[in-house]
Amino acid sequence: MPSKTLFLALVLATGCLWAQEEKKETPAPGAAPTAAPAAPHPATITDEDKARKNPVKFNEVSVERGKKTYGSQCALCHGDKGDGKGELAADMKLNLPDFTKPESLKDRTDGELFAIIGAGKDPMPSQAGRLTDTHRWNLVNYLRALSGKVPEKATGKEPEENILLVPVPPK
Repeated sequence: MPSKTLFLALVLATGCLWAQEEKKETPAPGAAPTAAPAAPHPATITDEDKARKNPVKFNEVSVERGKKTYGSQCALCHGDKGDGKGELAADMKLNLPDFTKPESLKDRTDGELFAIIGAGKDPMPSQAGRLTDTHRWNLVNYLRALSGKVPEKATGKEPEENILLVPVPPK
C-alpha cells in the first residue's frame, strides 16, 4: 500500500512540474513575446580599464571606420543595426544587448567597452589578437554612435587608417 501512495505522489509531482514548465514556455494568447534582459558581461574589469580614455577622437571618420569593423566582426551576432538580433545570435538563441538603446551602454566607460571587446565572452572570441587597438577604439566610437551619441564633423586631417592585408596563398 505505501508503494501505491509513493507512486501516486511521484506522478502528481511530475505532473505539477510538467505543468509549470509548459506555463513558462507558452505565452498568453495575444501577448507579445518578451526577451529577458541581457546578463551583465562577466569580464573582469579593473579600475584601470574603467579609467582608460579613448585616444581616438569621436568623429565621423572614426565612427565610419568602426562601422566597417563592426560589419565584418560583430554584425553576424549583434545584428546589422546593432540591435542584438543577428543571424547567428538567433540560431544560438543568444540574448544580446541592443546597442541602439542608449541605456544599454550608459553605465559603461569607453575603457570598459574596450576591455570587454578585448576579453571576449563565450561564444564571442577575444578581439585583442584579431584587431589593433585603434580598430577596437573605432569600434567603441561606433557603438557610441549607434546608441545615439553624435560624432564631431571630420576635419580632413584624420590619420590614414592602417589596412590589414591577409596574404593570399600561392596557387
